[in-house]
Amino acid sequence: MIFFYIMGAFVSVFCLLKKKTMRKSALLLLTGSVVSSFLWMVSLMKEDDMALREIRRQDKDGKETVVELEADAEGEKKTIRMRVGSQAYSREELRRLSENLLDELERKITGNGGTLDCVTEDMYFPEYMEGYPFHLEWSTDNLKLLSSDGKIGSEVPKEGILVEIRLKISNTESKFEAEHVFYAALFPQKSGVAFWERLEGLLEKQEMSTRGADTYILPESFEGKKLIFLEKKSDQSGTYFFLFLVGAVCIAVGQQQDDKKKKQERTTELTREYPEMVSRMTMLIGAGMTISGAFKRIAGEYGRRRQQTEKPLYEELMITCREMEAGIPEATAYRNLGTRCRQPCMVRFSALLVQYTKSGTAGLKRALHEETGQALRERQERAKRKGEEAGTKLLLPMTMMLILIMVLIMIPAFTSFGM
Repeated sequence: MIFFYIMGAFVSVFCLLKKKTMRKSALLLLTGSVVSSFLWMVSLMKEDDMALREIRRQDKDGKETVVELEADAEGEKKTIRMRVGSQAYSREELRRLSENLLDELERKITGNGGTLDCVTEDMYFPEYMEGYPFHLEWSTDNLKLLSSDGKIGSEVPKEGILVEIRLKISNTESKFEAEHVFYAALFPQKSGVAFWERLEGLLEKQEMSTRGADTYILPESFEGKKLIFLEKKSDQSGTYFFLFLVGAVCIAVGQQQDDKKKKQERTTELTREYPEMVSRMTMLIGAGMTISGAFKRIAGEYGRRRQQTEKPLYEELMITCREMEAGIPEATAYRNLGTRCRQPCMVRFSALLVQYTKSGTAGLKRALHEETGQALRERQERAKRKGEEAGTKLLLPMTMMLILIMVLIMIPAFTSFGM
């Protein structure tokens, strides 16, 4: 390991001298190399003093520990990993602890703090008890009356019955085992599920015996407990809330779909109207009009027939004209037009107008001609894609019709062949 410490120190010094950007990392590495080397030398100096002759176990209630040792056999070294268990109990100690455990269990297994002379509730049969190094195994002589986990059965007679409970105490480490027998007098349960089962049985019997009367009188008490009966009201609020929640989610999803559809329709309208608008812009500018004059001319014509139909692209042109009338610079208004439309063709168009607004209209007519040709080519590509999409959508119905026609042809053929 000392080789790596020395190499780390050399690398850190080199970085300190040559790499100023790595100064903090180099200082940290140098500090680590120096500290590690110092600790390595200290461990060598104390090697003889640290020789072990014994390993202290934990107390009897402690846990098993794992110890790593460096063994040296006349120069040959090997790292040994061993487990050291806690101190074991003697058999006499285990016997005394088991007696104490039995006394404690006799008070706790009844479950409700009662006695074994009258057990009316499920019993407590633990597998372990805190403070005792034993594993506990329980069994009874009648599992129908008392199960191995302490549950009282439904067949316990009213007069009670004596049940034998066997307990096996074991400690595997010391191979210690002991057995003990408890005797418990079981009586029918008077609480919990059994109480309600008995009450339902009573109500059923009384209802059967009083069917000749006009009304059925409910009991006021049962087994010393006062009874109050109320008609259970149905609560449909949760169902309605769920339905309203589902409806709200459906409306939100539908609204999102409508918004998405409207955006798609707007995009389609913009791209469809674009070639016509560019063509009219080219014609007006070729006739000698300025860019802003052509804009106002196109927007004005659309405004006069706006009530008939609304077109998104011409609406954006009218917004651009209003911006210029409000004092916004012409180039900024054209740039805003491309930003609002968010379509590649409109971004190209607005960039073209901004460029020639700053440099003059010389060459603008030719550029608009080229843009018109590109817009028409893009329109043809879109129409081609739409046709392909329509053909794809018709593929499934056509396949189903083909299958139906084949079935109609094959059934008579098979029928005539069978005859």
